[in-house]
Amino acid sequence: MRRPRIGVTTKRLHGRDPLGRPQMGTEAAYLRAVWAAGGLPVMFPNLPPEAAPACLEGVEGVLLTGGGDIDPARYGAPPHPRTDGVDPERDAFEFALVEAARAQGKPILGICRGSQVLAVAFGAALCQHLPDITKLTHDSKAPPPARAHPVRLEPPPELEALLRAHGIGEILEVNSYHHQGVPRRAELPRPLQPIAEAPDGVVEAFLWRSASGMIGALAVQWHPELLFEDDPRHLWPFRWLVEAAQGAR
Repeated sequence: MRRPRIGVTTKRLHGRDPLGRPQMGTEAAYLRAVWAAGGLPVMFPNLPPEAAPACLEGVEGVLLTGGGDIDPARYGAPPHPRTDGVDPERDAFEFALVEAARAQGKPILGICRGSQVLAVAFGAALCQHLPDITKLTHDSKAPPPARAHPVRLEPPPELEALLRAHGIGEILEVNSYHHQGVPRRAELPRPLQPIAEAPDGVVEAFLWRSASGMIGALAVQWHPELLFEDDPRHLWPFRWLVEAAQGAR
């Protein structure tokens, strides 16, 4: 059976090639995780928003990767002094990808920044600097595979079976490399269902169901792509994406 193709978003890389040309790419860990889960990663450059539907014609699922902060104007807020790495071109393309994937019925996995893109796309506002409201370390400086804090999982039945198959119970120790996020479950818009939170109440994972009742999008705030080779349990979000992509195909 052909591996489902997973479109993987990229970011503008620092520096230029020897001819002075700008470059785009992403961390190899995302690509390895998609492959390990049974998918075939296909990298998407940041194209004009109107290109999003055409990009999706060649894939069965989408992975929104990590990176810089989202422009707070997208959720009606002025920029915080610590908001950094905003890339309007990337924002425009990724928000168009979310809209097109929903329209085409193709599953989406959002990781870190990707989870924030999904939250904002559905109407959420972000806390732009979590240290302003919590003492729990979310922006860890410890390199992987270090863990930063536990999350408490509340999965629906479909994900509960997947988590059990990966040996995951109610509590999971995760890494954490972000300074923004949805600060509490009450601030998630109604279409989104929280399924994990940190000890301070910050939302660590959520999902969205399509009109058919199927899970159409999954978001995790931590970085499982940096953990699965040390601890295979953390491959589960990618397995969900690949299985959902096979169903969408």
